[in-house]
Amino acid sequence: MSIGNSFRVRGLGGTIQLALLHLFNFKRTPGHILSRMLDLKRYDREHNIETAGLIETDQLNVDSDSKQHGIRYRGATPWLMRDTLDRLPIDHRRYTFIDIGSGKGAALFQASDYPFRRIIGVEYAPELHEAALRNIASFRSKTRRCHDISVVCGDGGDYSFPEGPWVLFFNSPFGVPIWERVVANIQQSPKVAGLNYLIFMNYGWVPEAADYVQRLEFLHLIHRGDTVLIFEFAS
Repeated sequence: MSIGNSFRVRGLGGTIQLALLHLFNFKRTPGHILSRMLDLKRYDREHNIETAGLIETDQLNVDSDSKQHGIRYRGATPWLMRDTLDRLPIDHRRYTFIDIGSGKGAALFQASDYPFRRIIGVEYAPELHEAALRNIASFRSKTRRCHDISVVCGDGGDYSFPEGPWVLFFNSPFGVPIWERVVANIQQSPKVAGLNYLIFMNYGWVPEAADYVQRLEFLHLIHRGDTVLIFEFAS
């Protein structure tokens, strides 16, 4: 992100703080991780929640074969989420936002700035699910427009989707074997008239999964960014 965009997103104080983090980055943490952690911690302070941090899969107490295909936890970046959701040409009041691999709920809370019909998170790690429940109870926002946020503790590959239309969100939560199960469930799910959408954020983290999703015949790519793919379901 350029300095000009950083000023727009973070303001002067946030941009200076990020510059200092880079200056004293003795652990040589990648710059994109520093930026995301700064933005998430700032968002957490403003909204009385805790979603920042990186958690590896081997640190999670998950009793499931799916764990071997899981990707470490890291919350969605607020400004990137906002930029992504602004691109959807929808009447949010008709749509259910569903985050598969929702972790502590970062994307759920950020999506609540839009008037979705409801917002659902699905997470297979019990400790992340419990953190999301605590965050739902403590969440405070002056810009919130959706008040129906819920989370389900379960394997994303087993989730039965509710009636659409949907905005499905994936922050690179797992590899191809889980995607195959998710896709099978999507194709067997009830739908209503209207278009559904699928967002694949940080697709570069799991390139084989990104390749798999882009080959799906029922998805039509409508936006490709450096870190985000947005698909429209074929009619």
